[in-house]
This record gives sequence, structure tokens and C-alpha cells, in this order.
Amino acid sequence: MPRLFRHIINTSLLWVMIFSEAASQSPAINFQHLSVSNGLNDGIINAIVQDRYGYMWFASYGALNRYNGNGIKKYEHIMGDSSSAPGGIIHSLFCTGKGSLYAGGDNGLMEFDYTHDRFNRISAFHHTRITGMEELADGDLLVLADNKLYRYYPGEKRKALLGDKQQPGFFKNHQLFSLSRKNQLYYAGTYGGYIIYNSQTGQAEFKSVKALSGEKADVVISDAKGNIWLNNIFTFRLLKVDKQTGDEISVKDLPAISEKGVQQSFLDFIADNDNVWIVTSLTGLIQYNVHTGDIQFHQKNILKPGSIATNILRTIYCSVDGTIWVSLLGGVDYFHPQKNLFDFIFPFASYDANQLARGFAEDKTGQYWFTTGDGVTRYNPLTKQYQIWRNEEGKAPAIYYNSARAVLAEGDNVWIATGKGINRYNLSTGKMKFMTASDSLPPLFYLNINKDSKGKIWFCSNMSDGLFYLDPAENKIQSIRNHPGLKKYTGFGVRRVFEDSKHRLWLGFSGKGYAMYDPETGQSQYWYHSKNGDSSFNSNLVIDITEDQQGVIWLSTFDGVRGVDRTNNKYYWLSVKEGLPSNVTNGIRTDSLNRLWIGTSSGLAMVEKDRKSITVFDASYGFPGMEFPEHQAHQTRDGNFIFPTNKGYVRFNPNSYSTSYNQFPFYISAFAVGGKRNSTAFINFRNSNSLNLRPGENFFTIMLEGLNYANPGKTWYAYKLDGLEKDWHITQDPKAVYTSVPGGKYTFRYKAASSPGNWIMEEKVFTITVGKYFYKTTGFYIGLGILLSLLLYAVYRYRLQQQGKLFSLQGKAQQLEKEKAQVMYESLKQQLNPHFLFNSLTSLSGLIDTDQRMAGDFLKQMSKIYRYILKSRDSETVKLKEEIDFVQTYISLQQTRFKEGLKVLIKVSDEEGQKKIPPVTLQNLVENAIKHNIIDSDSPLVIEMFTDNGYLVVKNNLQKKRVVETSNKQGLSSLQSLYSYLSAKPVIIEEDTVEFRIKLPLI
Repeated sequence: MPRLFRHIINTSLLWVMIFSEAASQSPAINFQHLSVSNGLNDGIINAIVQDRYGYMWFASYGALNRYNGNGIKKYEHIMGDSSSAPGGIIHSLFCTGKGSLYAGGDNGLMEFDYTHDRFNRISAFHHTRITGMEELADGDLLVLADNKLYRYYPGEKRKALLGDKQQPGFFKNHQLFSLSRKNQLYYAGTYGGYIIYNSQTGQAEFKSVKALSGEKADVVISDAKGNIWLNNIFTFRLLKVDKQTGDEISVKDLPAISEKGVQQSFLDFIADNDNVWIVTSLTGLIQYNVHTGDIQFHQKNILKPGSIATNILRTIYCSVDGTIWVSLLGGVDYFHPQKNLFDFIFPFASYDANQLARGFAEDKTGQYWFTTGDGVTRYNPLTKQYQIWRNEEGKAPAIYYNSARAVLAEGDNVWIATGKGINRYNLSTGKMKFMTASDSLPPLFYLNINKDSKGKIWFCSNMSDGLFYLDPAENKIQSIRNHPGLKKYTGFGVRRVFEDSKHRLWLGFSGKGYAMYDPETGQSQYWYHSKNGDSSFNSNLVIDITEDQQGVIWLSTFDGVRGVDRTNNKYYWLSVKEGLPSNVTNGIRTDSLNRLWIGTSSGLAMVEKDRKSITVFDASYGFPGMEFPEHQAHQTRDGNFIFPTNKGYVRFNPNSYSTSYNQFPFYISAFAVGGKRNSTAFINFRNSNSLNLRPGENFFTIMLEGLNYANPGKTWYAYKLDGLEKDWHITQDPKAVYTSVPGGKYTFRYKAASSPGNWIMEEKVFTITVGKYFYKTTGFYIGLGILLSLLLYAVYRYRLQQQGKLFSLQGKAQQLEKEKAQVMYESLKQQLNPHFLFNSLTSLSGLIDTDQRMAGDFLKQMSKIYRYILKSRDSETVKLKEEIDFVQTYISLQQTRFKEGLKVLIKVSDEEGQKKIPPVTLQNLVENAIKHNIIDSDSPLVIEMFTDNGYLVVKNNLQKKRVVETSNKQGLSSLQSLYSYLSAKPVIIEEDTVEFRIKLPLI
């Protein structure tokens, strides 16, 4: 047969299986998918193993890939680097009981060094092809190399060909192709059968398999019952050898497999306690129950995102917790056989039908009824067959309207609520009745149908009277307007009628709140949210109602879930704030453990009985659709919950779920000090519980890691540093950053979960000691205290002798400092003469030639300035008003020189003007501003003077010159020294990018 034709046939067969599987609605196994888009180096995986810490390793063609549930770290071969990952194709990965990780392939055997994060080559197997490994009881390794079985002694770094005690040359005479272990027995595939090696007795035995006819056994295992399974890949043979009878059974000829038309290779298989899991080259994963003989296919189903990614498989591996990992074309899929809570049922068999789910009912025969936006279906869970009622053009109506909202099965009758009326189907006669106004059920838009314990059936509508009911005692249908206790709610529009454990009726209205009616008392209570009403209830649209074991009524709305405790007159609220994935809540049920299950617009939520811990189930659990629409949830007779979604129904047994499903290994993966990874080997943080840091290493980052395979990429962390923090950090960021941590001993507490509202799990602790500098230790302070005591005593004796001299010297020193400051300031004032005189004379010379009158005024102002200097030179202080008058004269002269380039604004009250400052201070500050800043008419220098809280503030805008030739940088320093003797307040100097400010204390 030509290759292309054969490919077409196989592909056609593949799609037939996909569609038939979609119709069969097989029990769901939720497969998680990993591919190159998740970080795999490439999609061809030859070997899988789990290491001692729980990390998964995948040997792909181009690298070793380590997966932690969140990301993948790749180890690639680097030419010339003997510590890099092995080159060539890796055929086998193995982790020993003591945690040693080995990788074997075309280029020999290597061991991973966790301490240094590298590989070490084992010279004993240099240039050999490794295809299998197992561990002996004493820790030695059995290695299948170049089709021979060797015993490797890790402590001695040597190997030896395995020998049989009775037959020394036994293994030399057989070529081996596979290696597996069960307890003390080791199984190796060879030509025409397999070999069993007993490690306790040291004896080996060849077992012939007639069906192989001299062909090799590519894989050999023993299942939970001791049966032997073998295959030959190229002849498509899969055999089971019965332990008791020795009969050889061709598995591919079993009816359940042969009727599928499976002719492709059976590539690999493993056994757990209940099943043998078989991977095939084109027909997906086969599950064979060794106890019952039942066979189930797990194949690609385009309706189910949680189905296996493709039917083209390669290898299989079972990790410690029972999770099964399958390599396939394009990556790796994995699942846990016992942790598949959710099954998915679709209202139509066709994969391209509208699968929007609404109502559900289970009739007396055990068949399921589904209402959808495209008709009504009846589904037989045993035969997987469907029957459809749908109106089609040109045919008699099958139901009132294809948009069907709800269904109720009661005895022989199945009541169907549609958008245009109520239908009643009789199971015995198979006839569909259209209820009319003559039946007191007018054609309206009906939303729901509910039944109470007295057999009354309630028909809910958002039109007309809003609610109708069938009373079995009177066998007639009536409107709510005729009900003695409920007629007040006529026309409200009803979505749900619920009867609680005290036989009270709860009515959820379609936009008008909710009510409770007690038939015993005839009394009712009504809740409605308005601006002036019940502010604790924020939504008047009620979708579903349930009651918990404490008698609290829970109502789902489009604004969270409302809890009403009538006994204790308390109200509760669940929303996004408490951990729900969305405030749009719809179906709601209470399980036998008093947990609430809530369908929202963004997934399913489970609220623990404490009403604080919340677990969210999202797309990672295999849901075809994440949105749960505005319809109530149901329960089947066998205890399963049924929740409608926008893509079919979710079916599950709530009692099968335990919070332990969300527990997984988590570690401190790394530690960084000052932004740099700590020199301590990273793996030590998984093995040890403490770390000592040196003094000053008080800025560090702790990196956390959770091996959350069930919810990849959705790990939450909680942590706190006892001794520094009281509250927990709850975050998805795996980095805990701490800065400026004081020296001392701290306990870092941390845990990980798959949901931010569920922390019922193990807590780990890690001790961190931050070293203290010797001068901050207790011993240092004790010694220092003793030394200081002795020193103080000596100082006291000395001071008694020197006190008189000290007072005298201090007085003289103080006087000298004051005189020095005055001299320095006097010198500063004298600087006015040459600087100012030179600039003024230059300006005067120019004015004489151009404006003689102005030159005369200029000369008068100069004389005023020098007169003021002569007058005040012997004074320590002058009045602020006099100083301002003086500086204004000085400013006037400078404005003659700079014109519009210099602007000075002075705002000082008469009262403040009576206070004092040192003379010529303001002139020095103005001159200082002129000296250091660029003055230009386009960008003038603006100087402001004003008083503020006992200070004179002098500030100017900054437009600094690059070079100031005459600056000796002593003026402000001298001014500060003088003020230290004139005032208790300091001179304040401030500068930013915009302005320069000096604040002078007023005396």
C-alpha cells in the first residue's frame, strides 16, 4: 500500500474515533498539556522521570527539561563543556532511592550534581548506549547498556556484567531490549520471550513466549496480579501472559480493542494497582483494568479541552503520587487516575451543535433530560443514546419553543419550560402535550419549574402573574393571585421556588429581591434592596437557592451570594473579596460535608464549611466552558451534582473531593543577598531549615517554588517573617523581599496552595539568623558599660582637679571665637569697597557720557551707601528697616547696571522692621546672588525678601554661572559663625533645582 494512501486511511480512522468518542461521553480524565509553548526544548520526549524533590524531568531530542508545575528549566549540551547535559539522544532517566539522578543515552551515562547544578560523566560507561536502568536493594544500579545488563557500583565507580550464580555466562548469551522491576524481580525483554532475574537469590530464568516466534520483546512488565505484559513494536503485537495458566492472550484481538480497528503499534505500557496503561502510535491511550478486564480508550475529543492532546503517543511513566505522564507528538500530557473529579456531559452528540446547557432532570427510568437554546434532549447514561425534541421548519412543532429553560421529571410526567409555554411529556405514552390557558398555564416565557415536599409543582415566569402552581390534592393549576399567603407577590416575576428544612418556601424574584413564606403561620417576609432599604443586599435578581446544615439559606445573585440565618437573625455575604472568581453567581448546592458549591461566570467555587476557605476550579480542571449560566444546579439520585455551563454540563460527586487534592511539594528554591544569588548551593535550601547571614547582609530575597502540577501556573504563596511581621503575605509572586532587617534570629513561615482562599495544608519554617556587628551585641554593651564606668570615675577625679582651669579657658576661648567671627565678618564688609567701588565707577563713567543727570543721582546713592557703612561699622546689629533702606539704595545702583535683568521684591511689615540683623547682611546676600547667577532681561534674576515665623527669608531663582571668578566661598560660612553668637536659632541655607534660599533669624 502506498505510504500516502496508508496515511489517509489512518487519518480518517483517527477522526472517526474522535467523533465516536465525542458521542460516547466516556468518563472524563483531565489531561494537562505541556508543549514547546510551555517551555519544552522540543516536542519529542524519549524518557520521563521524577526526582527526589518531585520535579519532573523530560528527555527530549535536544535537551533535558526540568518541570516544576510553573515553568521549565532546560539543560542543553554545550560543546566542550563536560559538565553540561549529555549530548545525543537520551533513552533512559532514573532516580535512585537515595535521590541520585541518572541520564543514559547514546553517549553513555551521566549523574546530575544537585549541589552545583551540573552533570558528571560516569567513565565506566563511556561510549556505550544506555537504554534502561533499575536499582538493586543494596543501592547498586542495574544498567542496560549495549543490550547487556551491567551492575554498577556507585561507591567504587565501576561496572561488572551481571551474572547468574548458577549459570555464570547466562547474560552473555542473551541480547536484552528492556528492563523493569517489581519488588525483588527484574524483567528484561529478549528474543522470543523475557528473562526474570531474582535479586535475592541471584538467579535468572528465561521464559519463552510462543507468540513472539523468535521476535524480540521491546517492553516487559508485570501487573498488579502478576500477569506479564510484552510487546513487539514493529509487528504491532501486545501480549498478556496469564500468571496462573500461562496462557498467552493477544490484547489487540480483545473485542473492545479489535472493534476499534486498532492496528497501530503498542509502544509502551505501565501498570499501577488497578490498570495497565498502554500507549499506542495512533489510537491514543488504552486503560485495561486488570481486575475486571474492562478496556477504556482515552482519545482526543475536540469537545473536551481536558482530553488527551493527540492520539499519537510515545512513552509513559507513573510518578510517586500516582500521576501518569504520557509523551506524545508535540510534548507531554499528564493526569491522575484517582483525582479526576469532574465529568462532562453534552446535551447533543454532535460536536458542532449548540452545547449551551440550561435545565436538567432525571426521570424515573434514570435517563437525563436537558433543556437548551436549541431544543430538548433525553440522554441515556448507559447506552449513551440521545433523543431530541426540536422544532424544524416544515414539520409539526415538537415543543412550544426551541429555547427551553427548565425541566422537571415527576412520575410519568416530564414538565418542560420554554420561552413560549409549558410542555408535558408522558413517559408511558410517549406523547407531548402543549399546556394552554384552558389548563391555567397560559403561553408565557417560563424560567423554571420546581417541586416542594407536598408535591406541589411551581411554574416560574417573568411575565403575567409570575407564578403558577399545580396542587396535587385538587389536581388543578392556579395562579399565585389565588394563593392566600403569596398573592401579594403577584406579577413580581419568579426565577426559583425553594423549600427549606422547616417547609418554608423561599421565592427568588427576577429583579425584585426575594421572599420567605411560612405555611404554618401564613406569614411572609420580604427583602428588597433600595437606596433607603436593606443596604446589605445588593442584588434583586436571585438565580438559585440552597440551605446548609446550620439552616442558613444561601441565595445566588449577580452580585455575590447572600446568606440568611433566620434563627440567629444574621446575614452573610460571599463575593470576589472573599475569594469567589466572580460576583456573577448562578447554580448553588450544599454537599454532605456542609460545603457550598457555586457556579459563577468565571468557574466553579467550593466554599468550605467555615465559609472562609474557598477553592476555585477553572479551565485547568478540564472544563469545556468556564461560564456557568443563570440556571439552578441539580443533584442526581446517586448523589452527583449537575451544573449547567455554556458548553455542556459538569457532573461530579462532591464527596469525592478532598482538599488534599490541592496539596503539593513546595520549597525555598533559592536565596539572594543584596540582589545577588547567595553563594550557598541552591539545593541546600530544600534540604536544610536554616541559614546564617553575616552582619550587614540584611537585604535579601527568598524565592519560593511550588510543584503544582494539577493547576500549572496558578500557585499561591503565603509567608511571613516572625520577629519582623505579624501578618501573612498572600500572593502569586514567588519572591519574598526583605530590606534593612535588623540583626537577630527570625523564623520564615511559608506555604503554598492552588487557591488564595484555601490554606488547609502543611506549613514550613526556615530559620534565618542575621549577624550583628560586634558593637551591637549584648556582650559588647556589658563590657562597654564596665569600661565606661571606670572611665567616668577617672574623668570625675580629673575634673575635680581641672574644673577651675577649664572654666577659665572656656571663657577665654569663647571670647576669642566671638572676636574671630566679628573680624571675619568685618573683613567681609570691607570687601564691599574694592568690588563695589570698581563696578560702580565703571557704571558711573558710562553714565557721565550718556546721562549726566542720572550720573549725579548715581553718585548720591553711592555716597549714601558708604555713609551707611561708616555709620554701622561699629555696631553688632542694626534695625531690619534701616538695613532694608540701605539695601534698596544698593539695589537701585545695581538696577542702573542690569536694568530689567534684576528684580527685587521686599515684603516686610513695620512691626518686623523693628527687629535687628547684622549690618550689611542683605547687601552681601544680594551681591552673592548677583555674583553666582546669570542676569539677563529675557531671564531676569528675581530676589525676594520676606519674613516667616521669626526669620527673614531671602531667596532667588537659580540660573547659575559656570564660573564665578571672585568667589572665595567664605561669606555664608562667616555669616553662620557670627549668628551662632547672636542668636540661638541657626542660619538655614536651602537649595534645590529651582531656587536658592537663606533664612536669617531676626534678633
